[in-house]
Amino acid sequence: MTASVTAEPDSLPVYKRAEIPEHLKHLRTTTELKAQRLKPAEGQQPVALVRVYRRGHGWGEFPLYDPAGAAKMRPLSGKQQQAMQDRRTCPECREIRGYVVYIRCEECRRQAQQEAQDRQARTCHRCRRMAGAALPKDPYGWFACESCRIQYALRKQQEAEELARFSRTCLGHECTTQIATDQEIAAARAAGTWRGPWRCPPCAERWEAEQRERQRQAQEDRERAAEDRRNEVARLEEWARMVLADPDTVILDTETTGLEDDARIVDLAVITVAGESLVDTLVNPGEPIPREATGIHGIADQDVAGAPAFGSILERLAAVLDGKRCLIYNQPYDVARLRHELTVHYRQTGHADPEASAAEWIGRMRFEDVMIPYSDWCGDWSDYWGNYTWQPLYGGDHRAASDCRAVVERLREMAAGGGA
Repeated sequence: MTASVTAEPDSLPVYKRAEIPEHLKHLRTTTELKAQRLKPAEGQQPVALVRVYRRGHGWGEFPLYDPAGAAKMRPLSGKQQQAMQDRRTCPECREIRGYVVYIRCEECRRQAQQEAQDRQARTCHRCRRMAGAALPKDPYGWFACESCRIQYALRKQQEAEELARFSRTCLGHECTTQIATDQEIAAARAAGTWRGPWRCPPCAERWEAEQRERQRQAQEDRERAAEDRRNEVARLEEWARMVLADPDTVILDTETTGLEDDARIVDLAVITVAGESLVDTLVNPGEPIPREATGIHGIADQDVAGAPAFGSILERLAAVLDGKRCLIYNQPYDVARLRHELTVHYRQTGHADPEASAAEWIGRMRFEDVMIPYSDWCGDWSDYWGNYTWQPLYGGDHRAASDCRAVVERLREMAAGGGA
């Protein structure tokens, strides 16, 4: 079909295919004319429009022409006729249709659909056996053979009997006492007072006693958990007071180029719990500082351009930490950064086994974590992790010295008491 109309479309009547008047049913669209090897003659005007729905295109209006005034098209060659016939031949029934056949013709499709429906009507949906004629349907609307329908009826009857027996029997464990008759249950249901099966007096008394015992046990468990929590908080607060009172306690923190395993240190600080600064220096990492890291701690490449390398401060750092109790917030991360810096330093200075030398240096120190004790003291429980949620280090500005002072504040907060 083509939607091109040479005459003014507003002046032409529009019909649906089934509504075309009898005296206009001889009219044809350009596609229908082409099937007859005709085409609109030069200057021929359409007589009407037909409104047709095409799948994927929606409704459209197409011109109708009088075949009597149409011009003849050049006859198809033998090769073209054969190609047209091949396109209109059904691959299944080999019949030539009046339309292009893609997979199967409409007649074959309807026949296959009917055969599938017949097979479905003759196949039991439970046992999958096929009968010689259509089967009746079960209460659920599925085709079922006589044997399966009998089994279904017996099973439903058995379920009804089991439900009735359950309704009139005590709910107590292994108790078979009949607490009501079927007639009493039916009357209660009809009156709307039925609340389901219940227990005989001995079982009800025993059940209530068990409930009271479970409640008592649950209360004891809650009290025991609360007492354990109070003891845990008290232990953590005592730990905080102990480390604050220990003159050998120092706080260490680092800022780095990132969170990767090979991240380098750019800022390092060590202070006493009294606030005395022992080490506070920028560190030249020997590589560019990513913008993401600078956006966190504010340290850029130009800030560390004249700063010492880690190897230059290693002797001073070792002297400060020697024999000290070194507390770190998220100790595994900072110790891993120290280990990496030590490995790089020992590799550059020609040690035979840089990793072993770094491990030996770390092993001489007394590192302790603050984040886990502080998070446990806060008591923000996570059901997802099955543990207390790690608390961020509030109070610092992501500079090493400032974060060290924030750690001291968290320890003082714990020592003052009032944990969850």
